[in-house]
Amino acid sequence: MAGVLSAGAIFAQEPDPAAACCAMTPGMMGAHKGEMMEWHQKMMEKIKAQDAELDKLVQDMNAATGDKKVDAIAAIVNKVMEERKAWHAEMEERHKKMMEWMQSEKATMETKKGKKS
Repeated sequence: MAGVLSAGAIFAQEPDPAAACCAMTPGMMGAHKGEMMEWHQKMMEKIKAQDAELDKLVQDMNAATGDKKVDAIAAIVNKVMEERKAWHAEMEERHKKMMEWMQSEKATMETKKGKKS
């Protein structure tokens, strides 16, 4: 397998993780801003660490020859799959949390509406 890969090329078809994080209504953001900001900061730190790890694996792959190159490619593919599965699980948990927040916000709005009537 000839050529040089980078972590960026590996994730070229993945959506931007930073852009996918914050689909909240203004009311929810106000009520949960601290938690969202903390989660976002941790997520960005995690992404940077994962990128650095993938960059190292790609450097190792590019320096390898013969069977060691095949092993290095396998290490990259395995790492990407591990990260992808973890990302999906984390996004599923975040989605559940946001749905809880939306239900809570809806209940609060309905309670306020009922008191005005």
